[in-house]
Amino acid sequence: MRFFLGKRIRTVAALAVLLLGTALFGMPGIARADIGKELIFRADETDGSGNAGETGDEKPDTSVATSILGGGPSIGAKAAIVMEVGSGAVLYAKNAADSYAPMSLTKLMTALLALEKLDMTDTVKFSKKSIHSIGSSVTRIGLVEDETLSVLDTLYAMLVASADETAYALGEKMGGGKVDKFLPMMNERMKQLGGINTEFRSATGTGGTKQSSCAYDLGLLACELMKYPLFFKIASSKWYEVPATNLKEARMLAQTHAFIRKTKNYEYAIAGKTGGVSSSEGYALCTYAEKEGMTVVAIVLGCKNGDSCYDDTVTALNYVFENYKVYSIRNVESSVNASYTGLFEACPMFDDGSGDLVYIDPAAYAVLPHGTTPEVLSKTISYSIPSEYVHGENVIGHVSYFYNDRCVGNAAIIFNNPEFPMSQAEFEAVWPRFLILPNMLPSQGGSGVVIDNSLLSANLSPIPTADPANASPSPIPPTPTPASDLVIEKKPETSGFLPSVPVRTKAWLLGGAIFLVTFVPCILVIFVFLPRRARRKNRVTKRL
Repeated sequence: MRFFLGKRIRTVAALAVLLLGTALFGMPGIARADIGKELIFRADETDGSGNAGETGDEKPDTSVATSILGGGPSIGAKAAIVMEVGSGAVLYAKNAADSYAPMSLTKLMTALLALEKLDMTDTVKFSKKSIHSIGSSVTRIGLVEDETLSVLDTLYAMLVASADETAYALGEKMGGGKVDKFLPMMNERMKQLGGINTEFRSATGTGGTKQSSCAYDLGLLACELMKYPLFFKIASSKWYEVPATNLKEARMLAQTHAFIRKTKNYEYAIAGKTGGVSSSEGYALCTYAEKEGMTVVAIVLGCKNGDSCYDDTVTALNYVFENYKVYSIRNVESSVNASYTGLFEACPMFDDGSGDLVYIDPAAYAVLPHGTTPEVLSKTISYSIPSEYVHGENVIGHVSYFYNDRCVGNAAIIFNNPEFPMSQAEFEAVWPRFLILPNMLPSQGGSGVVIDNSLLSANLSPIPTADPANASPSPIPPTPTPASDLVIEKKPETSGFLPSVPVRTKAWLLGGAIFLVTFVPCILVIFVFLPRRARRKNRVTKRL
């Protein structure tokens, strides 16, 4: 019995020591968790440059919502903006950063996400909620529960007829069956676009939902949508016939935008989306217009009635067309080539005998106030070498033009690979010549410069206009290290004693040392010394 109790006590003691040793030996894991937690905290605190990140209390920069010229005509709308769709340049603005109900213009965001995330041949099945939970004062096209449309037909119904059940159903589809999961996607996408004052709370914008946006944010959204030819095709359609579905016959949809349907006349209108009406904030409207090569979008919010929406839109658009002019970026480059060569001139290395193989998008333009010439522009060139080139046109960079620090034009820089492949190494050996000033080239007496992918942009601001013979030489920037020579080394975390030893290694060493110091002696005492002592005592007892 005594032996059993002694063995039992030794076992319990050994387990206790084992648990203690395991806990102590687990310190490296705790240290790793603390290290990870500390790094995450620091990442949240800073923006990567050592500056404190956003706290959530910072106010958005509303200066971006002011127009280039300032002023403009007086209109009845509470808020309005006109933007050039290619660059997002603000050409007219009234209270463009102020918060108002976007109403059915919310559907523009639903459309953008659908174009980005869905295949047009996918199907949308209309749930009970999409039919019955959108409210009563909404626009419908008579869809019923379990009816099925293609994504393309659903988009037409949403943008042409402004059908609320279609917007809800698209939100459900992209949200995995739940609109609530789609709403964060809407708000996150608006932040990515540069929105400053928007909170979406529904996929439709109607049916009593409370949400807010501003003319500037909706203008950014409208500009982004014009990157999709399909959107323009839909938003410029006067009519659309939805084919017969699984439950109903074909139906014809009429465009709700009066300028596009031609029930009101404005010769420069090319596409649009109606915003509906709110009893407290009035009417809203989105209109795209084009004149003499300049494409713009107008957003008006808080109009007193439907007619004033269109009248205010015409007033704002006419002001823009009368006060701004477009310049072909290709012509802008040609006009300054006397003092800045090497960007889009002929280059033998890119010339197969049929003409330039590197050129700027011929359709791109910059917009400037009337009476202003391109010489006042500054520009930034950025390039992004693709991993592989296809036959035909490859976008390899962009050039952006600025007027008073406002972007007024963007253009893609294109490498045309018509008949023969060019390796990336061959391309990179030639392309940097298109980013440097002539006096930096060795052939022109310069010391040269190495440009690699780590130098993402070369600021060439402002464009020189003086006679190059009398112009002062441009300073040569420091030569960056070629990308092939760059080695990124992760510096181990060190602190305290033995600073050359990483923190994790020291944690393991500390845990191991504590384990050996505490666990091993206890085991020796319990299983070696105590049993020996007991045996000696037993022998003495037997002799007595």
